[in-house]
Amino acid sequence: MKRPRSAAAKRALGLWKQLPRSARVHTTIRWWTAPFEALDAEVPRSGNILEVGCGHGVFTTYMALSSTSRTVVGVDIDPEKVTLASESLRGLRAGEASVRFEHRASGDIPTIDGCWDAIVFADVLYLLAPEDRSRLLSECVGALAIGGSLIVKEVDTEPKLKARISHFQEFLATKVLRITDGDVLNFPSAAQLAMLMTSEGLVTRRARLDKGYFHPHCVVVGTKTSS
Repeated sequence: MKRPRSAAAKRALGLWKQLPRSARVHTTIRWWTAPFEALDAEVPRSGNILEVGCGHGVFTTYMALSSTSRTVVGVDIDPEKVTLASESLRGLRAGEASVRFEHRASGDIPTIDGCWDAIVFADVLYLLAPEDRSRLLSECVGALAIGGSLIVKEVDTEPKLKARISHFQEFLATKVLRITDGDVLNFPSAAQLAMLMTSEGLVTRRARLDKGYFHPHCVVVGTKTSS
């Protein structure tokens, strides 16, 4: 677990101070248990960035605060979370960040003129069946600009002890506490994600982000080199 270190990270969490306590606690725990600052380093410093399955949007907002050269959009299937995420933006100062949130149905990837420079997932794909996961990533590749990046952060299946901790936590979140939407729990390995993204024509690389965390965080980055 790691506390927020950068000014942008502290600012992103600070925007939640006036919002409901339950959501505030959720975003704080989410930050401390996820390697968002390391993940942000994988995202282009400028351009149009989309986060799919943004939840309460704390990472979406952080990306926008981390670099004002980014225009960041977060989409999620949970309308309540999207509403809270949008309300958190009321605390932003003029020109401080370019960010907004949209409620979208599962699998609905927004498109823009010129396509996205990066599409980011942070702990989303494990909630999808393999066929739905494959379909969604294919749609994302189609929505990327040439040279754009598909950045997928998940928990790996190794090492096994860390994986068991993550799987149990997600079982509680989805099946018991119902704080995360999802009927399926299907955890892909980093190798499986890389293979899937390579099959879509992306040039991929993998990295571990789990040093200092209880969970086996990993990221797979795929670059689109041709249409």
